[in-house]
Amino acid sequence: MTRAGDLLRRVPFLAALTLPERRALAAAANRRRFGRGEAIFHKDERGESLFIIEEGSVRIYLPSPQGADLTLAVLGAGDFFGEMALLDGGPRSASATALRETATLVLGRADFTAVLQSRPQSAMAVLAAVAQRLREADEMAGDLAFLDVGGRVAKKLLELAAAHGVQRPEGTLLELPLTQEGLANMVGVTRESVNRHLSTLRRLGVIAREGRRFLIRDPDGLRRYIRYSRK
Repeated sequence: MTRAGDLLRRVPFLAALTLPERRALAAAANRRRFGRGEAIFHKDERGESLFIIEEGSVRIYLPSPQGADLTLAVLGAGDFFGEMALLDGGPRSASATALRETATLVLGRADFTAVLQSRPQSAMAVLAAVAQRLREADEMAGDLAFLDVGGRVAKKLLELAAAHGVQRPEGTLLELPLTQEGLANMVGVTRESVNRHLSTLRRLGVIAREGRRFLIRDPDGLRRYIRYSRK
């Protein structure tokens, strides 16, 4: 199978397709590459394509006129995005930007809807993914309401470690380069607030830095930090 076909096989909502169907879809898909920091699409644009990440990482966020964007998700290889606009025919509900060099497969709306119409299992898988993202949005709202800044920072580091971490003898290294400003955008606070709590976590020996990457040395310490940070 081609590399594109193998990637499609790993995408949950395409798993129900037969091998010939995946090959046909892979042949119809386009490849697009994005440089670090390059916009993939903007909120309120008309959505005509679904993106599947082949390699790299993508930030999904809500832009703010004041510049304090709110990061909704950081996605990696095998993840897909852009399905909301294709499902309801509306404009993009968020913006997407490549966090590093990123390669994607792009499915047009006609190909996407054909899959959903012909394979009920695929439609259910897409709905499950949408439901999971709605749950994550609800959880983010709960964190904003019930956790202080330190708790939100600690929880986000644990989430990123689970999704983008590599195990090392000394702890879990986040593969994703992450600035203090980027982390602040993920938890909805200022960079200065994040910096204070990161400094505390480093003093406690819970985290460390390796260049622009975070090393989680004590995940249980982060969990304790969350428990003591409830409002």
